[in-house]
Amino acid sequence: MNLKMKKFTAQTMSEAYMKVRAELGEDALILRTRNLPLSLVPFYNGEKVEVTAAVDEENKIAPARVPEMAVNTKGNNREFLERLKTINSEEQEKPQINRPKIELQTAQKTEEEKKLEKPQESVHIMKIRDDLGDMKKLLAQILATGESRASGGFAGPWAILYKRLVDSEIRELLARDLLDKLKQTTPNPGKEISKAFMQSLADSFPVSACENAKIQFFVGPTGAGKTTTIAKLAAYFSLEKKKRCSLVTTDTYRISAIDQLRAYADIVGIDLQVVYSPGEIAGVIKDCENSDVILVDSAGRSQKNREHMNELENFMHELKPNCTHLVLSAATKESDLIEIARRYKPLGIDRLLFTKLDETLKLGNIFNVVNSTEIPVSYFTTGQSVPDDIETAQPANFVKKLLEGSSL
Repeated sequence: MNLKMKKFTAQTMSEAYMKVRAELGEDALILRTRNLPLSLVPFYNGEKVEVTAAVDEENKIAPARVPEMAVNTKGNNREFLERLKTINSEEQEKPQINRPKIELQTAQKTEEEKKLEKPQESVHIMKIRDDLGDMKKLLAQILATGESRASGGFAGPWAILYKRLVDSEIRELLARDLLDKLKQTTPNPGKEISKAFMQSLADSFPVSACENAKIQFFVGPTGAGKTTTIAKLAAYFSLEKKKRCSLVTTDTYRISAIDQLRAYADIVGIDLQVVYSPGEIAGVIKDCENSDVILVDSAGRSQKNREHMNELENFMHELKPNCTHLVLSAATKESDLIEIARRYKPLGIDRLLFTKLDETLKLGNIFNVVNSTEIPVSYFTTGQSVPDDIETAQPANFVKKLLEGSSL
């Protein structure tokens, strides 16, 4: 057997079959038919279908001269009509044994044409369909039981609230504890769940500005923003609260810090005292005895440097502040914040003050640190502008900002 295979294109399937018959003969076998995408037809000339056919060259029957007839039908000559009669009579006299019927093939392929109107699913698409089915079953099981890491073991509205907390970067264990506490007071969440949820978070976030404390000391690591924060508070107490305010700095390591604070003091119209050693503290405080508020700056100190921490402790021992603020940057990662608070806590930290809230999208680290240390928050700062960009810590306002970084 010597097969010859060829593809034929035409405007209609009938025309394609005529080409097959004309070139390959009556013994031609139709292997495939399809509608032809226009993008696959070079120099498109109206051809819309493609037929793939084959014939055994050894037992091939001579092809009919259909294309010549088709061409000649455009003319009106008697020679063509006589030739057509002769060919038709010859076709009838040819033996019909083992001759495949093109007409039957045409009928069968017409059905295939109908099938080709709808795209057939490939193995890849069928695999995707099966995978989606499996995923739907798994999702149904998760929703039915409510047991998954993403939901924290909660179901329904509780799972949504849990996700909001975790999206805010509140620790998973703390998020579960908060919701367990909320479920005791709100066992059947409904339309009021949002209000109760917000109030529950606010109740778990202690704040206290200690504005009536006379001597306020500000400590913390380098770069947390202590000097700028003190300048903002000096303007706040002097201009808004109408209190007599004095500034004191123990940061003699950075000349720029003294100059910066002196510039702010001159603008606000208050005094600035510089302390170079713990022994000078008592005299400076006596000079400020007529002030309502004394704000004391300190040099940035790494919690890992024992010598610097001892020096800071000596200043605090002589100063005897009424309130000590640990200034922390909200842009610092949670583990570092907790470590800093742990190292500074033995000094007698009374408040946490968070700066640079404008430099981070998630505030869950603040909530986690406050919950871990159980130290209330005094102030938040949200930028570099003096005297603006500072606010007294309010639980409801903070919780609103906390959840703004989460998604439903």
